[in-house]
Amino acid sequence: MNVDLPEGESPQLSKVADPQRLNALRQTGLLEAAPVAAFQRATRLATKLIGAPVSLVSLVDENRQILAGQSGLSAPGDVPLLETPLSHSFCRYVVERDRSLIVPDARKDPELRDNGAVEDLGVISYLGVPLRTTEGHVLGSFCVLGHDPRDWTEEEHELVADIAAGVEAEIRLRRQHVISRREQEVFRAILDQMPVSVALAEVGTGRLVDVNSSARAVMGTQKPNSPFAPKLEIYASDGRRYETQDLPLSRAAVSGEVITAEEIRIERSDAAPRDLVVSARRIDSDPPLAVSTALDVTELNTARREAAESDKRLAHFHEVTRDGIVELDREDRVRFANSVLRKRFRDTVSETAASGLIGSVLWESAPHLRGSAFEAALERARATSEPQSTDQMGLDERVLEARIYPDGETMVVYLRDVTDERMMAQARDTLTRELNHRVKNAFAMMSGLIGMTARHAASPEAMAAGLRSRITALARAHELISPTATIERDFRGAADLGALIAVVLSPFVEATDSRLDIGGPEIVLNHSGATNLSLILHELATNAVKYGALSHDAGRLAVSWSLTPEGQLELRWEESGHPGVLSQPGHNGFGSRLIDLTVNGQLRGSYGTEWAPEGFRSCMTVPMDLIKG
Repeated sequence: MNVDLPEGESPQLSKVADPQRLNALRQTGLLEAAPVAAFQRATRLATKLIGAPVSLVSLVDENRQILAGQSGLSAPGDVPLLETPLSHSFCRYVVERDRSLIVPDARKDPELRDNGAVEDLGVISYLGVPLRTTEGHVLGSFCVLGHDPRDWTEEEHELVADIAAGVEAEIRLRRQHVISRREQEVFRAILDQMPVSVALAEVGTGRLVDVNSSARAVMGTQKPNSPFAPKLEIYASDGRRYETQDLPLSRAAVSGEVITAEEIRIERSDAAPRDLVVSARRIDSDPPLAVSTALDVTELNTARREAAESDKRLAHFHEVTRDGIVELDREDRVRFANSVLRKRFRDTVSETAASGLIGSVLWESAPHLRGSAFEAALERARATSEPQSTDQMGLDERVLEARIYPDGETMVVYLRDVTDERMMAQARDTLTRELNHRVKNAFAMMSGLIGMTARHAASPEAMAAGLRSRITALARAHELISPTATIERDFRGAADLGALIAVVLSPFVEATDSRLDIGGPEIVLNHSGATNLSLILHELATNAVKYGALSHDAGRLAVSWSLTPEGQLELRWEESGHPGVLSQPGHNGFGSRLIDLTVNGQLRGSYGTEWAPEGFRSCMTVPMDLIKG
């Protein structure tokens, strides 16, 4: 029985335009439906029991009332009336007031006497009770009405409320059906939009109940009750062919097995094979069901295979290259080191450092790199995310070019041994500067030769002959240090040190000259040794002619050499007889810098000078293993 709620327990008034009420009204599915037979019977019963000419099941919408069931109310032509505007509705006041409305005579009611139903439909008396949802929203009214004034009794009120209770229950049931159907439609829409294949089977029998669109696409059918393509075969990851009872969903439905991430492969005659990862288990449902989900990993597996092939090719490249390659993470931990780099660690650091390199912090395996140019370049690469490069001297004194490439949170470093390249570049630069220097000094040397020759010549003819011989000797010395290929190349490749000194000095002083003293053990020089020592001796001789012992008759020059116990050549240049007091120049010219660069850079030796009052002295020491022929 539908009765008014006790005072104080009534829900908040249900306004006609309340969005929640209107939503509940639409959820009944009755706004656009034809009159409901059950409601028609209820209205006929009410008219008979109450003795009223008209009975309505009225649902109040935002701007109209829908007559979901009615008896005794017709439009012109005796057509059953299906709806009226709210201007012709008494039931709207049941909604507004959220309680029953009892009207003996609407013509005497200040609020209702101007209602369109009075004039157009002849409604004079009215008794209506609310039709509520389970949440308490008033959707409309079940009512009886008359065309004459009437004093409604409490018994009639209760009788109408009892019939309304049945109508209300039917409305609630229909609303629940609509809500359930819409939820199923939403669930189905979500299920069909999922990229994961989903299938349901009956517990006990394994009979397939439903599959979503993703599953149908994979299986090659669009019919939910026919999920398998005509030519469909399913295989386990080990290549074993599945029968129907072997499928994960069948095993879960029949035996209760729980399957997690089982890999299967589907092969169809009309499509490319697909790789799936399947999970299946029973779910708590009525009726009892088992569900399986299958994730299509075909593209993922293909990408993994391609990535593995790419990694394999890249790893092969990393192993065949001459470069040492190392990858560092954000904490400078070694993630990868190729065989070239590991061999370098093995040769220059230790076997232990090489074997434990991967996974170690670089600075622990190579503490000598702390504070180095390499560390600074690494920090710049991290700060700027731009590639960096620098030269780094190894423990074996080989020059390594480090090229650093940021790659996300890692750093990829390529280390190339460029020692020979750097030495060749340095040699080319030195040669270019030396040639420029020689052109600059050519006239000065000629002037010195002419002066020396003139002082000792008895006649112009003797002077010409002496000058000619000195120029020829100078040309021979120049040819010794020239990189141009000539017939003398073989000689330069294995030159005797004493002969080399005599040839270099011959443009300036005869070997038989009493001012010259040359002496030392027999030493054969290789091409590099002969060329570099020729440069050094030529610079020393040029300076001696310009400023030193060979610039006057009283000067003396002694060139001597010996081998030290450590296997090094010690070459001494000692001038004496300098007139006056000799002092050290205020700055080093190109010749002095050339000597320093050649001894220290090319020959990896040491060089020292002394400006004694009686004459200039120098001593150089170079490793024999670099110059020995």
